[in-house]
Amino acid sequence: MLSVFLACEDPYATADFFTGGLGWRQVFATPRDSADRLACVALGDAQVMLGTDDEEFLPAASREHRGAGVTVYVNLPGTVDIAAVHARHSAAGVVTVPLAVREWGERAFDARIAGYRFLIAQDGTVGGMSSTVTADDVEAAVRLAVDVLKEAPEGAWDGRAGTLEWTCWETVEHLSDDLFAYAAQLGARPKDREVPFLWEARRPGGPANVTYADRAAGPRGLLEVLAACGAMLAALVRTTPSDVRAHHVFGASDPEGFAAMGIVETLVHTHDLAQGLGLAWDPPAGLCAKVLARLFPDAPRDTDPWPTLLWATGRGDLPGRPRVTTWRWNGAPRVSGGGS
Repeated sequence: MLSVFLACEDPYATADFFTGGLGWRQVFATPRDSADRLACVALGDAQVMLGTDDEEFLPAASREHRGAGVTVYVNLPGTVDIAAVHARHSAAGVVTVPLAVREWGERAFDARIAGYRFLIAQDGTVGGMSSTVTADDVEAAVRLAVDVLKEAPEGAWDGRAGTLEWTCWETVEHLSDDLFAYAAQLGARPKDREVPFLWEARRPGGPANVTYADRAAGPRGLLEVLAACGAMLAALVRTTPSDVRAHHVFGASDPEGFAAMGIVETLVHTHDLAQGLGLAWDPPAGLCAKVLARLFPDAPRDTDPWPTLLWATGRGDLPGRPRVTTWRWNGAPRVSGGGS
């Protein structure tokens, strides 16, 4: 793996600026009295090494040209809010251009930091079509949900989940079952029906599931079931060829479509749960934007993605737009996805 080393007058002070001023995270730093004065900072999945500009590493004749012709490219995953990253950099006075959408759909901005040019980017949308929704996105959504739900009060699980008729416990079981069922569809690949598991409700008005959590295992066990079902869907999305089609009641879809469906289920049902459990839930805008573009192509693109997703699924209002009372997503594969 190629590591980027940037020569700095003081790598530790520069690292402090990256982390304290710009919101990057510090990976490590050698002792300040070390002969090898290094610090490593990261943003998203990108790591940058900060070294000294001693004569040994940056000759005097090169100092006035430091950073010339060099661009450090940082690609942010969909779980990171690039608008918030841009705002932090702008507030620190380092942004050279506004956040913009490039012609192939990538959202990006330039930043000049420590004498070097950074291009900080994130896959975006083109003509209402998002960059590919991936198994990593499924894992990220479920992980975020589990982390939030771990904070639920012990005795709150039998209360209603938001406006749903189900309890919070039942809603997690339903969400887990959705993820399990999508994985099953991709595994068996029926063209005109669901895989014939036996779905049963445990009480009148309760969700009809295949999977249920052992109540004796408590909330921790319940969330393990959710994590496991999310991992199953992510594994099937990751290993299923993109030209595979499988049945869904809203129309046949491909692995990316089922990934997006699982993420929407996770995001909006965690919203329902957060209301019932008294928790805060504000998922990343980039993740919301991806699934909106993939499954709700007619949704507005000039509004914040999370409130827009809640609006599109009948859970919230958008100024100047009527409340959604009935809804469904469009899981049809993209034309460019291969096959028909």
